[in-house]
Amino acid sequence: MRLPLLPPSLLFVFCCLVTISVNGQGLCDRGGGGFTLDKTQGCAPLTVTVANTVPNPILVAYDAAYDGKSPKTQSGPNFTYSLPGLYTILQQGAVSSGQFYACKTVEVFETRVITPQYSSCGGGKIFLSLTDDAILKAYDEVKIEWGDGKTDVWKKGSLLVIEHNYTDVSSNPTVLVTGLYVGKGCNAGRPTSLPISFQQPQLNAIAIKSIEMRGDGTLRINYLGISGVYTDIRYSTNNSNYTTAGRRSSGGLQPFDVKSMVTSQVYQLKLSSEDLCSGKNDSKVYSSMTLSGKSEDGKNILTWSKYPDAAEFTSYDLLRDGTVIKSFTSINDITYTDEDVQCGSYSEYQVIAKLKDVTSTSAPVGVKAEIASPKPIEGAAVTVDGNHLVTIKANVPGAGPNSTYDLTIEKAEAGATLFKKIITLFNESEYSDPDVKTNELSYCYRISYTNSCGQKVPASQPICTILLTKNLTTLNWTTELPILGGISGYDVIQAGSSTAEEVIPVAMNSKYTVQLNAQSDLEYNFHIRATSPDGDFESLSNIINYRRGAGVFVPDAFSPNGDGYNDILEAKSTQLQAFTFSVINRWGQVVFHSEDINNGWDGTIKGENAPVGSYVYKMTFVDDINQTVEKSGTFMLLR
Repeated sequence: MRLPLLPPSLLFVFCCLVTISVNGQGLCDRGGGGFTLDKTQGCAPLTVTVANTVPNPILVAYDAAYDGKSPKTQSGPNFTYSLPGLYTILQQGAVSSGQFYACKTVEVFETRVITPQYSSCGGGKIFLSLTDDAILKAYDEVKIEWGDGKTDVWKKGSLLVIEHNYTDVSSNPTVLVTGLYVGKGCNAGRPTSLPISFQQPQLNAIAIKSIEMRGDGTLRINYLGISGVYTDIRYSTNNSNYTTAGRRSSGGLQPFDVKSMVTSQVYQLKLSSEDLCSGKNDSKVYSSMTLSGKSEDGKNILTWSKYPDAAEFTSYDLLRDGTVIKSFTSINDITYTDEDVQCGSYSEYQVIAKLKDVTSTSAPVGVKAEIASPKPIEGAAVTVDGNHLVTIKANVPGAGPNSTYDLTIEKAEAGATLFKKIITLFNESEYSDPDVKTNELSYCYRISYTNSCGQKVPASQPICTILLTKNLTTLNWTTELPILGGISGYDVIQAGSSTAEEVIPVAMNSKYTVQLNAQSDLEYNFHIRATSPDGDFESLSNIINYRRGAGVFVPDAFSPNGDGYNDILEAKSTQLQAFTFSVINRWGQVVFHSEDINNGWDGTIKGENAPVGSYVYKMTFVDDINQTVEKSGTFMLLR
């Protein structure tokens, strides 16, 4: 079918858009554009308004956060920035003479609140601590209004702990903390309030929350600290002689790593704290966990350390590859045999001791299963990915990031009994077969694998692609199973040229009557989807196209002068069931008639050249859905 030509203006715009999408780099340097901003600096959230200054543009659009890559444009003119940063606004557009570009920058300043903490040392003395995070670093100064009529200004680079003495402690003041800018397009951020209570912090709130021994010998302790209170992280191997690994004074949940520890050693850990008011306290003592593993007769045997404190103990969780496979509520359960492993598979285990308020996790231990009986492939599917592509997917038992296997795929045309090997994959479970014609044939595949112990599993049952065909308004498809283990049913997927995709369940039927009428879209694509009962696999068929009124193109002129160009007047179309075509001269006489769309008029009447001039054509055809369509028009015969 011959496509209609685009108007020149639309064709130019289309070309501009294609060029812009392909050449996204360095568009700011190309120039030619122009626009204004109502503001270039401000506090977040900041809304800016753009105004184009290029006269008579065909199109103009903006990328409010251009990153030098392919732009994502909008028409504007208003853009809002919620987060601080330096943003580039790209203008891109086109005029009749070509494309144009321009860039401007917008600086958005941080306005989020600063998060202070404080310690009270009795009387009216407090220490205010500022958190040295990205928000604090954004501001030049911090205004601290103490709530007693006094104000201090903290400047960047000063100590993060500020001391203040209240003379009146009969009421609880509220401190107002505000981030400030100096000489910038934003004066200040949002203030935050901090109610003050003249009570010393309870050091027993400083506590260990979790312990984790990592595979590289790093012991990670997560603990809850109090800002401004110095805390020593300490460990021991005999619960008597403790070594200080480090000191912190940050508040909130804090991680601390002790390097170069022995993963097979049980350690006792505690926190020793001293606040700014000289108070001291030791936290509860918690223990790390150890785990060992070995493989015997295809089974993995795991053993871990018994947690020493029964009063704190709740349970053990045993994990394999990050998933809990067994929980134990007795403190004396310290061994487990894992039989759910495959030959040559590598599994990583950890044990977690769950305590009342704390967890203690062992270092991971890897165990490779040495002997096991391989399981057959139970999950696999084939799906059509185009006229010349079929994708085969399989779930290989025991497959994982640390296991190895060879996967062999065989193929035969549907109905054939001879399967030929097409490929053997190493540690891959998906393959795309390009040697297919999915609009013409169904293809069947068998899958087998060999595990890392050299044990080969026999080939699976065949799984076959779904071949979809049509007979007038009826869709038919093959029913050989495309998924191992069966399917839950078929869906007909109907996609119109201007309507949303529609999914039509048809249970286990293998045919469907297309429901189209004069109000339907001009064109539809149909394909079939089958789904496994567990939803893990799906298989798609090839695509069948329907047109409600098939497009027929007849040129408005032809020149049968024997030069090889436009010598024959032909109607062009596809998907017609019946066709008649007649040419009528100016006196109403039929000078040519054909019922074959491939048989056109050569410009002669009874062997003689027809006169130059205007002629009328009339045609009648039956489209895909048995609708009879009549069409007529005029054309010129030229020589």
